[in-house]
Amino acid sequence: MSKIKILLTVFALVLLMAACKDDTGTEEPEIPRDELIIGTWKSEVHREDGNVVMGEGYREFEFREDGTVLIEEFEEDGSPIDDIEDNWALVEDDERIQFDTEGQYDVISMNADSMTLEYDKPDPFSGQLIRHSDDFLKQ
Repeated sequence: MSKIKILLTVFALVLLMAACKDDTGTEEPEIPRDELIIGTWKSEVHREDGNVVMGEGYREFEFREDGTVLIEEFEEDGSPIDDIEDNWALVEDDERIQFDTEGQYDVISMNADSMTLEYDKPDPFSGQLIRHSDDFLKQ
């Protein structure tokens, strides 16, 4: 009977220590999106209306702290197609990126090394807006 009391006492102490454990400081502080976005991002996966598009080129966004961005487009083999300098700002509680010439992109997700953006882009043939989604990796 005394062994059971000792085991119950030890068990109760372990539970008490676990309940009193200080978890503050074990989680990393959340970095604001306006800091996370700074740097160069390369598109890896493209979707049109939810369907993955293969054989596409890629884009790189170089977001700078001064609110400017260099957007470069490349062929699948890495040959440059076009580049533009633009301005950017996070708007609507950091849920959208507002570009001066590119319009608004919805920020679907963003962390230290990846982000997903959605945007509307006109079809080059019909002119209809198509919903695009790109997954980016930080370089």
